[in-house]
Amino acid sequence: MKSELLIASCRITLRRGVIVCLLIISCFGVAVAQGKGYSCDPSPDVKAELKKIDKVAEEDLLYKQRRERQLAMFQELLKKYPDDYHVRKRYLDMRNSGFDADEDALIAEYRAEMERRPNDPAAAYLYARLIIGRNTKEAIEKMEKLLASSPDFPQPYLGLAQIYNYPNFRDASKSNENLKKWIAKCPDSTGALQLLSRGDDKELMGEFARRLRARLESSTDPDDIKNYDDLWTLEFKLKPVPEHAQVRQRVAEDLKRLRAKNLNTKEWLSVLQSGYKMAGDKENRLWAEDEMARLFPKSSAARQAIQSRWRDEHPYPKSDDPAEKKQAYYQAALKVTDEWIKLWPDEWYAWSLRFTATAELENTPGSEVEAAGERFLKVMEKNEGAVYMVPPVVSLIAQVYAKRNVATDRIPSLIQKGLEEIERMEKHRRDDLYPREEGDSGNLIYVRWMSWPTLAEAYAKLKQPAKAREVLSRMSEQLKKDKPGDKANQAMKASYANHQVTYWQTTAKVAEAEGRKLDAFTSYQTALAFRPKSAAPKLDKKDELTDDAQRLWKELGGTDEGWNAYLARNEASKGATEVAESATWDSKSQVLPDFALTDLQGKTWKLADLKGKVAFINLWATWCGPCKMELPYVQKLSNQMKDRKDALVLTLNIDDEIGLVDPFMKENNYSFTVIPARAYADGLGVYSIPRNWVVSVDGVLTFEGMGFGNEGEEWMKKAMEMINKVKSGK
Repeated sequence: MKSELLIASCRITLRRGVIVCLLIISCFGVAVAQGKGYSCDPSPDVKAELKKIDKVAEEDLLYKQRRERQLAMFQELLKKYPDDYHVRKRYLDMRNSGFDADEDALIAEYRAEMERRPNDPAAAYLYARLIIGRNTKEAIEKMEKLLASSPDFPQPYLGLAQIYNYPNFRDASKSNENLKKWIAKCPDSTGALQLLSRGDDKELMGEFARRLRARLESSTDPDDIKNYDDLWTLEFKLKPVPEHAQVRQRVAEDLKRLRAKNLNTKEWLSVLQSGYKMAGDKENRLWAEDEMARLFPKSSAARQAIQSRWRDEHPYPKSDDPAEKKQAYYQAALKVTDEWIKLWPDEWYAWSLRFTATAELENTPGSEVEAAGERFLKVMEKNEGAVYMVPPVVSLIAQVYAKRNVATDRIPSLIQKGLEEIERMEKHRRDDLYPREEGDSGNLIYVRWMSWPTLAEAYAKLKQPAKAREVLSRMSEQLKKDKPGDKANQAMKASYANHQVTYWQTTAKVAEAEGRKLDAFTSYQTALAFRPKSAAPKLDKKDELTDDAQRLWKELGGTDEGWNAYLARNEASKGATEVAESATWDSKSQVLPDFALTDLQGKTWKLADLKGKVAFINLWATWCGPCKMELPYVQKLSNQMKDRKDALVLTLNIDDEIGLVDPFMKENNYSFTVIPARAYADGLGVYSIPRNWVVSVDGVLTFEGMGFGNEGEEWMKKAMEMINKVKSGK
């Protein structure tokens, strides 16, 4: 991996782009009085009981302990309110939360419940919610039938409005139609706030925002304060960008009034943090974070604020940073985790960072690396269900053990456990909401190809040749299965080429461990022959494959002259079989739809403004970690391109909370053009970022680059390469 040893997810998902049916409890009472708790929001009594369950989250408990206690409380609450929709929904949400939830069992249970209670709309709706993502077409059918048979049960309107926002079911008119009907039925509910803020119906948004502000300003209920964040989001969206300064002034006035309440609650401090962030008031934002840490030192909110501030102050080193800078970063990480694990001894991120630092620091003894790895494994076991990472933690720890040559006997079991874990998770992720390639998922392929080489080499070192060859056989079969066709995109071809290199390099290492030097050298040669130029390390970086091949060549009696002759022949033989340098970019041929969008400076852009120039367009958000790693290079590219008449650099921001963007730009001293374009990106099916587009002079999206792997200057090189390629028309 190029960025960090531990990555929470391979696929970056839009924070509010993935809409799930989360209950957002209204603080303003019941909008529609219906029996059996079928109202838009919980009754005051139910709301008070649900709040008691939520309070358990503030206790210093491990995930499983907290979840078990909350489930027990829900079961008692269901005895008191057996037919209440809101209690039943929250109970289901709790059971379905966590990565260890058995969705198949839940679906079977709730299907049986629906069949047992055919006249209960809540039973049918809860089942429909469960199958969203598994069988969304059936979920739509169930919800539409419910609207016809139970017109006084409003929840399906919200469910359908959410479904029609997913890429595979996107239909803006249907989503908006159901959203309007939900608000008509439930005018006082905040359940649709996220959907409302993502839409483009300014009239509906404005009317709701006016009612919400009036309620909040007259409310005496301290629980209402959490709705200010959503109110501010709506108010920023309702005003054109040039008038955002006025919105910030109003936010500042709200903050002054709210701060004077001195509530000293987590909700109060969280809203102040968010508001100060939108207002661009860094000093007071830091004050709110410090107060959270002082008053609630063991809370997740305090922990996240502390860790986020440390990451801001200690950015992860770039791939082309000098070794001393990287080592200084890991030293700082080791030091800060000394403090964190005292505060939060079983907190997974603190231990992930500590293990990363221990593994990367050059002078750390192997025994300390192993000790940190074993402690990290125990912490992850304690947090089972709460956290899941790709690659699995056990796989990453095995990789480090192999690299540092420690605990070799533990590596096979760790690798096998990681492979079983990823296969189990991917088997249950049958998501029909997003476009997907046929065959195995990218996560599964990635984990297999990072795990198999380590597993084969470990078996070879442990003198278990039959098992090592069994792994090589699996790799060979996978290569046959995955061979791309003529119409495959460049990313697929590049991935396949790299897997070929991995297979032959692993074959060589196994042969060498077994003492078959000539076989090993031949395999190293084959790996070098398959390796694309784009995959070769830079001149100033260690090239393990070439070094191993040259070492073995000399051990077999080869000379420097012979080696140089081999390299020359190898380069000459690649020719037409070489994979394109820009392997992470895919060819596209998509005419962009027209738009009229205003940038942060108040200038309105239309597609016609791009014509006649090659446009490099970056899509990003303030909450996206890889985006924030990429943006310094976007700024650098923008600086390089600013005087060119034949090309330009733009960025499309897809934040929901548009009020956060301008303060973010100022805090980071960025000057590239930013166009808020969430709805436009949604319409084009953008569901993962960062991504980059290169658009031709006639408005055709010609190349698309996905993700950012901390490549630094290599990213710059590829970006310029794509721009010049489109400019030349080749």
